[in-house]
Amino acid sequence: MKKVKIGLMAMMMLSVGQSFSCAAQTPLGWAAPLTTTTLKDAIMFAFQRDPSVGQQAAQVGIGQAQIDQARSAWMPQLSLSGSAGHSQTTDSSGSLSNSTTWGMSLTQLVYDFGKTNNAIDQSEAQRNSYRYQLMATLSSVAEKTALDYVEVQRYSALVQAAQQNIVALQSVSRMAQLRAQAGLSSTSDELQTRTRVAGMQATLQQYQATLMSARAKLAVLTGMNASDYAPIPTTLAIKDTSLNDIDYSLIPSVLAAKEMESSAQYGIQKVRAQYWPTISVRGGRTRYQSSNRSYWDNQIQLNVDAPIYQGGAVSAQVKQAQGAKEVAATQVDQARFDVLQKASVALADWLGAQARIDVNKQQVLNADQT
Repeated sequence: MKKVKIGLMAMMMLSVGQSFSCAAQTPLGWAAPLTTTTLKDAIMFAFQRDPSVGQQAAQVGIGQAQIDQARSAWMPQLSLSGSAGHSQTTDSSGSLSNSTTWGMSLTQLVYDFGKTNNAIDQSEAQRNSYRYQLMATLSSVAEKTALDYVEVQRYSALVQAAQQNIVALQSVSRMAQLRAQAGLSSTSDELQTRTRVAGMQATLQQYQATLMSARAKLAVLTGMNASDYAPIPTTLAIKDTSLNDIDYSLIPSVLAAKEMESSAQYGIQKVRAQYWPTISVRGGRTRYQSSNRSYWDNQIQLNVDAPIYQGGAVSAQVKQAQGAKEVAATQVDQARFDVLQKASVALADWLGAQARIDVNKQQVLNADQT
């Protein structure tokens, strides 16, 4: 199941990356008019418009390029060389002056005690962290869009309810006016109803102003200014749950922090491998041009590069890598803490809203009975 979810997320990231590459050619502007939209469409529009999505998608591409760079160490290294100028070699048989040299060399890494493999694993862990960070960015953009979408729906309902209340209060006001004119009641009843109408009209203006603000925020996020917003799907209804049921293994921000911790661990192993030698095979063919004769120099050698003393540089690098590992571990705890804090606040808000709904339902029931 986890592999399926990760696969779906990867497909979503690919589609978002492709759509962003097209949308990135268009400058960011004001919202375009739209007849109607749904929550799903609003979120997809926000994915294409939010610059942070494209930024994180580009970071994933950088991570993949770093993997390719690390893997290239196992590939043969082919090079050409050439030089011109005076060069003199003297031995027991005499001296030889060379004016031009050129040739080709080929170097193949044989074994380096984990330097290259750990570098590859480190880059892959970083790339995976970038992917999860992209998922976290998508979740953040979707969250902001959904909250603004809900605000539009909420204040649209409040505006409609306020308008209905004004119509009802105006009817009561006319009835109070007729009763006062007929001498059946005092003018205070009429003044009271007019005051209530004026108060509800002021409330309506506040709701309308807040609705305009919510529409503007959503339009900036999505790039679309819809005249009508479809209802929120009922499948998104929150279920009563416990904070102990949070599955941190499915939360992108936590997964990103864990991958960075793994990357730091591979970094420690990569640095420690520098204590060990590097074994490679080198072959070459060089042409020497001289004033008296020219000749070829063919070489094939097994090279061993073993560090003996570097002034404590490797030990210092190991300490740096260990410190980075400790920082990454605290980032995992911080990610879990942030998720728990956010979930606890959301659950408390939901419970409070549910309690207000129950109270309002009881008030409506009492009003119907009276």
